[in-house]
Amino acid sequence: MASRFKPLRTGARATLWAAGASVAATAIAGVTLDATAVSLALVALGAFVACALYAVLSLSRYAVAVVAAAGSSLAIGSALAFLRLLGLAWDQDPETVTTVSGADADPYFFGAVAATAATLAVLFGSAVWPERRRASRHSPRLGLTAGAAARRPQRAPSSAFRTPGRSTPHSTTPVRKAGATNRPRISASSLRGARRT
Repeated sequence: MASRFKPLRTGARATLWAAGASVAATAIAGVTLDATAVSLALVALGAFVACALYAVLSLSRYAVAVVAAAGSSLAIGSALAFLRLLGLAWDQDPETVTTVSGADADPYFFGAVAATAATLAVLFGSAVWPERRRASRHSPRLGLTAGAAARRPQRAPSSAFRTPGRSTPHSTTPVRKAGATNRPRISASSLRGARRT
């Protein structure tokens, strides 16, 4: 049974590989907490985003690109707000008077994480989800649609319209008129010989 979807394109396969690499690099960076591993994780994440955007735009899914742009803006804004409030809460300047605490920055942190995860999930799903196959509505020989071919009346064979008294152009049998008899033809030379006698 043939699948209803087309095979994955090159951009979708590259997105799958980049997603796997970014997950592996992030896991290694979380375990080791090494600066090099963190840098590799960020590079793998950027490669994943680039491959996913290429796959989404090649499939003409522009609405998904708009949603991803909005999610990215929300994630960046929430991250900046979190860092700003965290900096105000941990300011060591004795002359600075502030009522901001570390708990005030927590909603922005969770908002940034949720927006980032949702954006990456939307990009991954839209890039990997294959296209549907379009059903061919045209007849292979006549180029007509299936509905038009079904509604087209069938032509009767030409032999049904032939009359018994007519002959076809391909017929070699002479046609005789009505009332003609099968009298033998007498040539002019035989008539002259009969008169002389």
